[in-house]
Amino acid sequence: MRPDPPAPSGDEHARAGAGGPTLGRVAAVVLVGALVVLAVVVVVVVALRARQALLLAFTGFFLAVGFEPGVVRLIRHGLRRGLAVALLALGLLAVAAVLVAVLVVPGLRQVGELVAQAPQVLDRIATRFGGSSTSLGTTLSDPATHAQVAAVSQQVGQVLVSALTAVFSALGLLLGGAAAALTTLVLMVYFGLAMPRLHAGLTRLLGRPDRVATLDEALARVGGYVSGQVLVSLIAGGASFVFFLLAGVPYPALLALVVALFDALPQIGAFLASLIGTAVALSQSWGLAVATLAFFCAYQAIENYLIAPRVFSRTIDLSPLAAFVAVLVGASLGGLLGALVALPVTAAAKIVLARVLAARRARTA
Repeated sequence: MRPDPPAPSGDEHARAGAGGPTLGRVAAVVLVGALVVLAVVVVVVVALRARQALLLAFTGFFLAVGFEPGVVRLIRHGLRRGLAVALLALGLLAVAAVLVAVLVVPGLRQVGELVAQAPQVLDRIATRFGGSSTSLGTTLSDPATHAQVAAVSQQVGQVLVSALTAVFSALGLLLGGAAAALTTLVLMVYFGLAMPRLHAGLTRLLGRPDRVATLDEALARVGGYVSGQVLVSLIAGGASFVFFLLAGVPYPALLALVVALFDALPQIGAFLASLIGTAVALSQSWGLAVATLAFFCAYQAIENYLIAPRVFSRTIDLSPLAAFVAVLVGASLGGLLGALVALPVTAAAKIVLARVLAARRARTA
């Protein structure tokens, strides 16, 4: 008879168990997975509860990045960062105060006038198109159309307020527009002061010089676009306000606000602004409507071929189709604020994607 094989020792049992999942290992994996899921759920719940504050913080950071080129220019002229950020913030406050006094307050007051006079304005436009003898004139003279236009006009004020405070509206429901705007300005100042430390932290996190160069280029694209778009919108609104006053177009402040706001939307913004301005001018006369349309055409040509190329330079390297799709996606995700930040974010993402693909092709080669 053959002798019985020796019984396996404890070490052999452990080595045999190491080949397959033990009960303790499965329990540990399940526990870790449950903790990860719980952590994700907690983060999502906290983000939803604090979404207004997070949106406000994002807005402050976005504005700080947008005005960083101006801060850098002031630093190059010998100013310290703190003084440069303070001067820029005071300049923004001064510009905002002028806009509120000249355009915002009169514009919101003219919203009420437009609501009250909407039937008369529609009747005058209907008269320009033949009155009740044409289908368009009949539609414009219909009391139901008057009611619809009045209802839409009542929403114009709310749209303008939310649009003008789009970058401040995160806490607008809790603190009010003025307090939210002040909070955003303070956050922008804090982010502007902390920008070197933030950049140093991101540099340590990224590690490689090529990744740091990609970050710098993406931030430069965002900053150049934000500061440039603010300047272009101010020029468009100011030029339109002067024309509306000189030409006698009704509701000049309101229309100038609409032009300045819509000018930030690529492709369709200028068309919508010209359509609204021409329609209001048409309530006065055909000649004024033609003059208004001619002004919009002339100004748009000047902006497209003189102002925008000098201001934006190579900041936004996107095709018209890509820009239009980016604005649509941004508007669907974040409303007006999403539409405004869609272009710089898309341009920055394009830089990052191009660098990543180039590095991958280089490694493959």
